[in-house]
Amino acid sequence: MTATPSHLGPPMNHVFMDFENVHQVDLTLIGAKSVSFTLMVGPQQGRLDATLVEKLMEHSASVRLVKLKTKANNALDFALAYYLGRAAVADPTAYFHIIAKDGGYDPLIEHLRDRHINVRRHATCADLTFTWPGKKLAVSESVEEKAVPKKVAAKKVPTKTATKKVAKKAAGKLDSAETRMERVLKDFKEHPKARPKKRTALNAKIANLTGKPADSPEVQGVIDRMVKMGKLSFDEKDVPSYLF
Repeated sequence: MTATPSHLGPPMNHVFMDFENVHQVDLTLIGAKSVSFTLMVGPQQGRLDATLVEKLMEHSASVRLVKLKTKANNALDFALAYYLGRAAVADPTAYFHIIAKDGGYDPLIEHLRDRHINVRRHATCADLTFTWPGKKLAVSESVEEKAVPKKVAAKKVPTKTATKKVAKKAAGKLDSAETRMERVLKDFKEHPKARPKKRTALNAKIANLTGKPADSPEVQGVIDRMVKMGKLSFDEKDVPSYLF
């Protein structure tokens, strides 16, 4: 069995934002490594925030600003679909993200996923499934990380409350591993035609679904668990087979 290359870089993520629908842009996303950002602006949005414009200009090599001139129903939606399609043809193995609360994009997403294009819709920048430098933790995560160690270290003998919190935190990590597994299995069951046919593509697919780097222990852990559960196997050429 051929070993998985350890030098693989993170997958490319193409982000398309419907600025008519979602108005909050995470500025740390613009210019981030392995991220291509396209901001779709409607004809009635005459002014953009100066800080946002400066950020776009600073990273002009990896961003695109598209402003429509004519007002029409769903005009921006069609334009976004056009630019996404061009990107998918140019970089078919990358990951594509639409930031919009509009469910009208979902039929397009389903159509592309049936053709093995990895694309998802997110209601906000914070909901994006991959990480990048500058991405903030959820409030619940940051509070838990700070609160538990202080209470455990405050006394030599842990109190019952502190012990319960430590146990809860450990259980949370286990749950997150189970959640990652369930998310991957659900996606593979719902989209059998989009299951990766190569080991490297499988790593990249799981990385996109879990928000972890393709060469991370979390991604490898999902693969190992799938093999142990009899859901996945590899032949002598390291080609995956799905047993569900």
